[in-house]
Amino acid sequence: MSYRRIVRAPIVCPLLAAAALLAALPATAARSGCDRDCLTGHVDAYLAALIARDASRLPLAREVRFTENLVPLQLGREGLWQTVTGRGRFNLYVADTKTGNASWIGTVEENGKPLFMALRLKIVAGRIAEAETLLGRIALNSADTVGPPRADFARVEPQATRSTRPDLIAMVSRHWDGMEQGSGELAPYTDDCERYDNGQRTTGPRRPPAPGEPAGDVGLRGIGELTCKGQMASGRFRNGNRVYPRRVWGVDEERGLVVGYYSPNVPGTAREVQVFGVPFTVGPDELLPFTIQQVELFKVVGGRISRVEVVLGPRVPYGMRSPFVMRTLWQPR
Repeated sequence: MSYRRIVRAPIVCPLLAAAALLAALPATAARSGCDRDCLTGHVDAYLAALIARDASRLPLAREVRFTENLVPLQLGREGLWQTVTGRGRFNLYVADTKTGNASWIGTVEENGKPLFMALRLKIVAGRIAEAETLLGRIALNSADTVGPPRADFARVEPQATRSTRPDLIAMVSRHWDGMEQGSGELAPYTDDCERYDNGQRTTGPRRPPAPGEPAGDVGLRGIGELTCKGQMASGRFRNGNRVYPRRVWGVDEERGLVVGYYSPNVPGTAREVQVFGVPFTVGPDELLPFTIQQVELFKVVGGRISRVEVVLGPRVPYGMRSPFVMRTLWQPR
């Protein structure tokens, strides 16, 4: 399995540049409409204020709602706002002009340690009404060695091959259906589809075994060598896992992007999984109920999922939900 060459991405400490970035917030922010530049401008202004540890510089709604890793906190006073020490050069943006949501995946420093972060801002009447963040504070973390952001995510797709907004959302939902059902056929993937978790590539070029072909050494430890389609087809994730809720943060039709907060819930009841028909005993860490926090950004090219960028957060108690969607607790699952 071949990996791309990894280079260290320097972390910047833009305290001196904070004022300049905040001043660059587009004038359109003051109006009710907010185009792409306006939305990404709000993101950069938020990050500049975060690095400066000064939320007073932001155009906040009177009752702004803020969470960090699902927990409601006081914006500007708690969590990363007290521990941040820098911003990295890895930046991916999704500007959803139809909903007023601006999303970002990138790297920051917390007490000198680089880590991945996902951010969603809801802009209403030129002000930040919601700020939702996820921090990848786990062992799987390549924020200190990740290269520049993958250019695929910024590329505008040709009009003739773009997928519609409903199709993009449905495609990503079928991806999660495939995970739950152990199927690589429910969602379309490009042959070179790649997935990165907190900056580390977690897919490979290996094709899944053909029908009737022995699985060979593709077991629990060999999943990372498989393609995106191969991983879904393996059955590795059929451990009672349900991905719910599937919260779309934003869609960019021009660039073929969908980003959202997705919550796999593992009940801890499956002691064994079938990987390409071969039984494997799961580890003790899966024999207890838990929910995984993760934000995933999907790139779609020609109607197929091509790249997946993930901010993988810590495990939380089984069924834990974001305060933004507490109503889902009473909906059928």
